[in-house]
Amino acid sequence: KEHNGYMGGYGNGLFGPNDNMTRAQAAQMFYNLLLNKNVDITVDFTDVPADAWYGNAVRTLASLGVIKGIGDGQFAPNRTITRAEFTVIAMRFANVSADVTNPFTDIATNDWYYTAVTSAVSYGWITGYSDGSFRPQATITRAEVVTIVNRMLDRSADEAYVDRHADELEQFTDVPDTHWAYYEVAEATNAHDYDRTSGSEDWTQLW
Repeated sequence: KEHNGYMGGYGNGLFGPNDNMTRAQAAQMFYNLLLNKNVDITVDFTDVPADAWYGNAVRTLASLGVIKGIGDGQFAPNRTITRAEFTVIAMRFANVSADVTNPFTDIATNDWYYTAVTSAVSYGWITGYSDGSFRPQATITRAEVVTIVNRMLDRSADEAYVDRHADELEQFTDVPDTHWAYYEVAEATNAHDYDRTSGSEDWTQLW
């Protein structure tokens, strides 16, 4: 089986694990994960230029109903994405939901993101904070994003393979092997063949 890389670094040896993710970056990442990119474009935004690096991703995902604008025909591509916004997009992309109870003190049943957030938590894809809050309006970092998406797609790096082949991997100076998300970033940024045994990935080669 194959796993494509779906996230990249900045091209200067950096990944920016602690950087907030923008709405445009989130759209591009989910676009990279689309199996079928042959979509009739039916949605456009006044603030998404035709030649923007994220333009095709935004228009495609909007046409599929996975992402929505902010009103007045705008998408706000350069605005940082909130935890609530990201979770809603992820759940639309996964096309699942669950009937669950709300474990959070700062989320109400009439919030527009209620079902998405509680469903994502029930699947174990995203977690709240130890104080019982979810912080829906807080920003989300690039390292947090790859961790959530790997869980959502049931992707997990073969840590022994990564350790053995570290010199062949796409590596980032700001994600050393001591970083909490080192293996999550490796999974997201390195295309690889794998076999699945007892629920985990055995990587067979990089490509």
